[in-house]
Amino acid sequence: MIKRVNGIAIRTAFNNNGWVGSCKNPKSDYRCFKCVKGELLVNFSRPINEDDEGNCKGEISEDYPLSEISQLWCWEQNLCKKYYWGNLKGQWRFAIVGMPVYFFYTEYDRTLTLWGHSHIERIDNNLSHPTLFFTPFNPLPDDKWIKGLSGKEITGAKWGQGFFRYLDEQHEKYLKTLIEGNGKREIIKKTNYILESSDTINIKLNRDIQNKLEKIANNEGRDISDLIREAVAKLIRDRGF
Repeated sequence: MIKRVNGIAIRTAFNNNGWVGSCKNPKSDYRCFKCVKGELLVNFSRPINEDDEGNCKGEISEDYPLSEISQLWCWEQNLCKKYYWGNLKGQWRFAIVGMPVYFFYTEYDRTLTLWGHSHIERIDNNLSHPTLFFTPFNPLPDDKWIKGLSGKEITGAKWGQGFFRYLDEQHEKYLKTLIEGNGKREIIKKTNYILESSDTINIKLNRDIQNKLEKIANNEGRDISDLIREAVAKLIRDRGF
């Protein structure tokens, strides 16, 4: 455990409704992949479904030990509306009122995106799920999200299991500078595979593949043609040519 705690990092699920309601058409949103696959405590680690209107739908277990503050199978849909987050593992031993909190979600490539921040307004460790209550906040504008973060960059160590990490002074200050737009990051430049001379090859792609390529290209700020060239170059290299 770090000697002095200066903040908390919380890893949430992605919510395409601004963290104020149920996700819309989550099965069609690649950013909701963890909930769709049932990889999170959301919906009690079961894959989510959609109702007739496309809203995210979960299951409620009657024998699940929920407190009065935790009567939801998905805390994300209330995070920026009722401003609380529970702890399934025990008390918030090192949290204090006024402490900064940073919120992240996991991207499909397993990097982390910093999407919001707030401060602790109140702590209730007496609930069956000890709960932090936050100063009201909204998600950062999409173009202000800090993408491509690693657990080591956020906390100084790999972030494996668990939905939160306590932050030391160095890493809390670093996240604050990122939020303020003053942080300096060492970004590894990705290589684009460009052929000096080439023939045009026309191929047909299934709509599902086309949609996924568009999402990846949009997320990485690249063209679909760059992604295809990269994939072809990798295939040739893997074959030993």
